[in-house]
Amino acid sequence: MELLKGVHYVEAYAGSAILADQRLILVDATVEANAKAIFAYIEKMKWKPTDIASIIITHTHPDHVMGLAAVKEKSGAKVAAHEADADFIAVTKPYPGPPGRQRHKPVAVDVRLKDGQRHEGLLVIHGPGHTPGSIALLDESRSLLIAGDTMRTEGGLGPMDDQYNIDPRQHRESMKKVAKFDFETLICGHGPPIESGAGKQLKAVAAKL
Repeated sequence: MELLKGVHYVEAYAGSAILADQRLILVDATVEANAKAIFAYIEKMKWKPTDIASIIITHTHPDHVMGLAAVKEKSGAKVAAHEADADFIAVTKPYPGPPGRQRHKPVAVDVRLKDGQRHEGLLVIHGPGHTPGSIALLDESRSLLIAGDTMRTEGGLGPMDDQYNIDPRQHRESMKKVAKFDFETLICGHGPPIESGAGKQLKAVAAKL
């Protein structure tokens, strides 16, 4: 669905986002190895896979990267991820945290992101704890945060289940960090988007962590 003008939420086990301006920017690649939810949405919108110019992965967990190889193959898009997760996505290093060994097809990361840099017009906010290289992406022009798994809205806004966090304490500190930014709309990997007032809601939650 189109949440805001040019901002599309692709619902799947772990949701993805597509930013559609002159070209498409895909954030996360779902759990299906054939990325069927993404390709179905692209077809519905009468776009083509080759319209995807950039893929940003918020973190290395399988429900966000299993479809990456398929999207990369059909789009030829450049892949970006935080430098701390890049080797796990490329499967050049074994992932040391839950849920265990990587099962996805290896994909090289073309752009290794750092905290505070801008990529494709988005501010990269490093929020480790869920994985070492978890990130959120802030689109200030749209007052939008694409949070990946730096938090969740499933069952209410809050931290991810600690069985999936490599460092639960750090994960909560990262939520507090992200809460310092201002935004209206929130897209998470797990749970429905919050269309308005999301930043204020996160500030209230973070104050109790």
